[in-house]
Amino acid sequence: MRFRIVMAGLPAPQAQCPVYTGSGQLLAHVDLGWPQWRVAVEYEGRQHAEDGQFGYDVGRYTRLPAEGWLVLRASRADLAGGSQRFLALVRRTLVSRGASSIDVR
Repeated sequence: MRFRIVMAGLPAPQAQCPVYTGSGQLLAHVDLGWPQWRVAVEYEGRQHAEDGQFGYDVGRYTRLPAEGWLVLRASRADLAGGSQRFLALVRRTLVSRGASSIDVR
C-alpha cells in the first residue's frame, strides 16, 4: 500500500506512525500516517474480523478522531486493480487536510 501511494506521486507516509494524545501520551501506531495532516491509512486484513481484535479496533477508531486524526480504512478490495479509487480518496483527503502541494487529478 505504501509503495502504491508513493508511486502515485503522493507524499510518502510514515510506516507504523505513532499517534499521541494532546497530553503527549502514545495512543496508537497506525499502519501508515502523515502526522502533519493527521491522516492515517489502516489496512484491515481478515484478522480484524476476530472478536477480540474487532472490539479493540472499534475503540481505537473512536479515540483517533478525538485527537484530530482522520482514518482511512483499506481492505484487499481497495488494493485490487491498481488501487486507483483508493489512491484518489487518499489524494483528496490529504488536500482537504492542507496538503496544498499535491496535484488534485
